[in-house]
Amino acid sequence: MILSLVLASSCGLGDIEQPRTAQEDQPTAIFVGFKREEVTKGLVSFYAEAERAEYYQDQNLIIVYKLRFEERGEDGIEILSEGEAEKAVYHEDTGDAELSGYVRLESKAENASFETSDLKYFSATQTLEGGPDTPVIARVGQRLLIKGSGFFASIGESAFTFANGVEGRLIAGDTPGTQ
Repeated sequence: MILSLVLASSCGLGDIEQPRTAQEDQPTAIFVGFKREEVTKGLVSFYAEAERAEYYQDQNLIIVYKLRFEERGEDGIEILSEGEAEKAVYHEDTGDAELSGYVRLESKAENASFETSDLKYFSATQTLEGGPDTPVIARVGQRLLIKGSGFFASIGESAFTFANGVEGRLIAGDTPGTQ
């Protein structure tokens, strides 16, 4: 799913020196204006860009800020899904990721989108999970709007559920204004 990262920063001479932290807390590399493309059969299949990215080699972590990404179809042009997050922590060893801040994911194929402030992606099971008390807003087409917490989605099954506090609206039929 996401990244590979950021440009080194420097301190001005007038800055007050802070106590040094453990070396493992320091990024191996920092990238500003980060962009990544994955190419399949000569065409871009995945594109991501971020304002800043930090790579922690010893921890197999990439932390990305102001992330925007697109998954593209076989033609390299059609956008199948897209999303954005204020912050993403990507685990290179597992492919898992934690998204936080403003998070928006949209599947063009399913005509569905999800907005929240905290979401986890599990690569091995191809699932998404929100916190038990974190609200997620789900929109499916123009007929279904649901808000709830305890969000769980299976990407492979194109299905999602909420465990807590669900409320929403379903517009019945094809007639606008009927509920």
